[in-house]
Amino acid sequence: MAALHGQQNTFYIPSFVEQEMSKYMFASLPLEACGVVLGEAAAGGIRISRFQPIRNVAPDPLHHFALEDAEWIRCVFNEPQLIGLFHSHPRTTPIPSNEDLRNLPIFAGLLQVYFIGSPDLTADTQSKMLLNGYQIHSNVDSSIVTSLGQPYSLQPTPLCVT
Repeated sequence: MAALHGQQNTFYIPSFVEQEMSKYMFASLPLEACGVVLGEAAAGGIRISRFQPIRNVAPDPLHHFALEDAEWIRCVFNEPQLIGLFHSHPRTTPIPSNEDLRNLPIFAGLLQVYFIGSPDLTADTQSKMLLNGYQIHSNVDSSIVTSLGQPYSLQPTPLCVT
């Protein structure tokens, strides 16, 4: 059973999935990495079970991401547990950019979860990822008003790596 609308969820992510996302992000540097996460709604939150990388085909992959169409379509139609999106910010913090929010309607109707990862530039080693999770909310039938007037918004959501 998922948390009721308006209640705070938690994203539960196994450490091996977080490590796969981190390895893929670091292997993609200096480009933005992207992919999808699979999982399901569960009592009190969302349980992530898998990460599936998708090739970034953006014209400027140093600063943007675009999922390769065929891989994205395959995931949409063949992955019943498709629940979210992951992408990286190679040079900035894992906080949604204005462009992330502008492009959110492309994915938001199909997904519940939005992850952003960034290299931890303060870490002693160069292989630690900062990962933030956001729950996608529809603003259509809501009192939530975003500064960009968007139909969707991202709510910061606690992560629990298990």
